[in-house]
Amino acid sequence: MDELMLTEDGKVELASIQEETTGMSNEDSFAGCTSTVVLITRNEVYCANAGDSRTVLASRGTAKDLSVDHKPDDP
Repeated sequence: MDELMLTEDGKVELASIQEETTGMSNEDSFAGCTSTVVLITRNEVYCANAGDSRTVLASRGTAKDLSVDHKPDDP
């Protein structure tokens, strides 16, 4: 992906995908940062996230969200 983003064809392709999925066109904005971290103790699970990322716990075949995505347009 890094190599694709550095080529002109890659930038055009990514801009097309961005515009198609978000309705926004900005060829110069392909940067971002996301992070999730989980601390598991004997009795508790702590979860933190930043950016457009989500932490999910699988329990008995069911996915449970442990965090909520942070979106740029959130208050």
